[in-house]
Amino acid sequence: MHRPVDIVVPFRLDGAKSRLSPALDPDERRKFALAMLRDVLASARKFGEVTILTRSGSELMDDGSIEDAGQDAKVIPSDLDLNDALNAMIEREALQGWPHDILIVMADLALLAKNDIFGILGCPGDVVLCPGRGGGTNMILIRSPRFRTCYLGISYVKHRDFARKAGLHLSIYESFRVGCDIDEPEDLAEVLLHGQGKARELLLELGFQLSEKARNSSGGAPIMRCAAWKDLKAR
Repeated sequence: MHRPVDIVVPFRLDGAKSRLSPALDPDERRKFALAMLRDVLASARKFGEVTILTRSGSELMDDGSIEDAGQDAKVIPSDLDLNDALNAMIEREALQGWPHDILIVMADLALLAKNDIFGILGCPGDVVLCPGRGGGTNMILIRSPRFRTCYLGISYVKHRDFARKAGLHLSIYESFRVGCDIDEPEDLAEVLLHGQGKARELLLELGFQLSEKARNSSGGAPIMRCAAWKDLKAR
């Protein structure tokens, strides 16, 4: 049995997933970001109370989208930058005697499965890091109030080094699914190949499909958008 855990999912909708612009228009990126959030919440919500951390005054708070996506999750708006907002949560938990551990889960983990939450919660250590591709940190389990987040640039190295310098027992949880944060157009292939939730459903609705022809012709990701969808959108 793991200790009680509070799950925090940082999420921003304004300008969501701009690096996907070669493949998705702004409205599609918005829908896709919300679909990934729903998939993350579906995997995480049974393990503890879930909080969606978002920016104050964002369009997300105005039109109710985050409440629709979050369902039974709490929504906390913050004017602070990501690290300050997360570290303020850690400090508040410490002042209360640390009744819950904190699990931070990024909102763009479209492949996240319940077994991954089981996996990281089952790891020993004061801090458990789950690295993402390119040096990011896609999940962090925090069991010590002495830890602080360092999300910027190659954050995995910063989190690892902070834990070591603080004298904390550090563990690493490695997972293909958690390591695949969806940022670039070629990442959409992973959602089509391995996704099981709303994000994959949306890509199929938008006309995306796996294609060996696309991979062979461009040397890139094995995905394409079907011609019928393009013709329909052009009308």
